Amino acid sequence: MTTRADAPASLWRHTEFLKLWSGQTISVFGSAITFLALPLTAVTVLNATPAQMGLLNAAQMLPFLMVSLFAGAWIDRNRRRPIMLLADVGRGILLGLIPLSLWLGWLRMEILYALVFAIGVLTVFFDVAYYAFLPALVQREHLVEGNSKLELSNSVAAIGAPGLAGWLIQTFTSPIALIIDAASFLVSALMLGWIKAAEPKPKPRAEGSENLLKEIREGLGIIFGNR
Repeated sequence: MTTRADAPASLWRHTEFLKLWSGQTISVFGSAITFLALPLTAVTVLNATPAQMGLLNAAQMLPFLMVSLFAGAWIDRNRRRPIMLLADVGRGILLGLIPLSLWLGWLRMEILYALVFAIGVLTVFFDVAYYAFLPALVQREHLVEGNSKLELSNSVAAIGAPGLAGWLIQTFTSPIALIIDAASFLVSALMLGWIKAAEPKPKPRAEGSENLLKEIREGLGIIFGNR
């Protein structure tokens, strides 16, 4: 099993990192496509009103405000790769439920709000986990390079994904585009599952929500106390 000590000097030859990078790139593209495909689906299929679109956008963004601090502290106590795998599989399933419920005639805006919020929660856990997983995969001197490559994927997705989402919707219709998005998350999960590197077990910590909240407060103290 691969360890950081066995890793090549260059990340371009680091097989395990390339698997992570590929999975993360597919995942962020899927997230970026979904971010545009879902509102377009609401407008073109469900005839959403401006107020409903505002609620849908809030459902997409609220998880980042509500869950991020908890996710960071909780992920710090657990192995990251299983979390990323579950997040990708969960997003693929939830996203696939949207076109399925549409074809069955069950899709309503209320259902879309709930699914979008759940997908957003899983996205928060994935995003936090993959940054935390990188130090377990590459040597310390490659952390800057690794983070740069991961951020490159985010930047490319932010630029290219909206155009790709528009093309998918125009070419295949919104439900098919969402199915393709769902498949992208499952492919990302396969790439992550292919990683053979051993992830160290996190150090044991005291259990209980009080300790978790204490860690969140300590983290915020470091951020706001460091000029």
